[in-house]
Amino acid sequence: MKRSNLIPGVSVLAMAIALTTPALAEMTVNIGGRIQVDGTVYDDDNVDMGDGTEFRRVRLFAEGDIDDNWQYKSQIDFAGNDTVLKDMYVRYSGWGFGKLTIGQFKQEQGLEVLTSSKYMTFIERAMISSFVPDRRIGLGLHGDAGTFHWAASVFGQEESSSEGKDEGTGANARLAWTPTFGDDAFIHMGASYSWQEAEDQDDEWRIRARPESHQTSVRLVDTGTLTEVNNIQTVGVEGAAVFGPFSVQGEWMQQTVDLDSPGANDPDFSGWYAYASWFITGESRAYKGGKFGRTKATNAWEIAARYSNMDLQDGDFNGGEIDNYTIGVNYYVNPYLRFMANYIMSEASDSPANGGFDEEPNAFVVRAAMDFK
Repeated sequence: MKRSNLIPGVSVLAMAIALTTPALAEMTVNIGGRIQVDGTVYDDDNVDMGDGTEFRRVRLFAEGDIDDNWQYKSQIDFAGNDTVLKDMYVRYSGWGFGKLTIGQFKQEQGLEVLTSSKYMTFIERAMISSFVPDRRIGLGLHGDAGTFHWAASVFGQEESSSEGKDEGTGANARLAWTPTFGDDAFIHMGASYSWQEAEDQDDEWRIRARPESHQTSVRLVDTGTLTEVNNIQTVGVEGAAVFGPFSVQGEWMQQTVDLDSPGANDPDFSGWYAYASWFITGESRAYKGGKFGRTKATNAWEIAARYSNMDLQDGDFNGGEIDNYTIGVNYYVNPYLRFMANYIMSEASDSPANGGFDEEPNAFVVRAAMDFK
């Protein structure tokens, strides 16, 4: 993202701070952010993965009320010596049935993607997160009705991704149902669908994923650049259950790439994950509005295990397949500061990163994470 494109974002952030003056007391502003610093050591197989440290996220945001029915948020990330616009939207909440969001925001597809990095059980999201649109500029409507949560949106591309090009457009929808069984027991079930066009002047698409450790630039699965792409359709189902300190969560997604090439078979790529976690000190994961939130934990320990799969092989398309096994331990100093450790074992078959041969690296990742608001 060019720094010149940050002028609107920085201006909104500065204006939000200025609007705390008594002359405009009807408006409010909350300033917050997060810092996440990681260290990673790899047990390489054939490909050099690259040990190291990094600031995974360094973010600042301003959010608040414009009036009784309008809210705003501006969030910018400074990690990696780069400046990237994350959220930038206004939201109307005056309707009883739902809230309208205009700007750049997360599209609702996938339970793990919607869960903030401040609240994730593992250091990195499961690989199938590469299938979802994530943040896009668009128009969205979401709401809650009893035990149901719903969302729908139309969108273009993210900020500064299509300069000088005709953007591809898209739409998505999500529905979740969450019956409860007491104060800290519930089941979550959901489904989502998205449809996207490729950018009109390129008609290209690519799916690839790191082995759930971000420090490396190596992607053990990678479709390469697919050309003459008409549209991309992604379906997903998701589930979770929380019973006090115990929880389980899982998702499955499939992405179909519709090609314009005569006689070409449209590839289907898929993946899934499942994990379990246990707060050995008795706390329970928080949940609201179709996603997980901040766990109110102080001097608390959590252990977790996850299996994850991503299959980018179909017919003539061979982007490899990978299985990941992760063991995690989290220590919560309080709800805003925690230390995390993950041991990740990867088994990639037909990996493009290794010339189409198998690749089995392991990784040990630690994180110190804090946020404020």
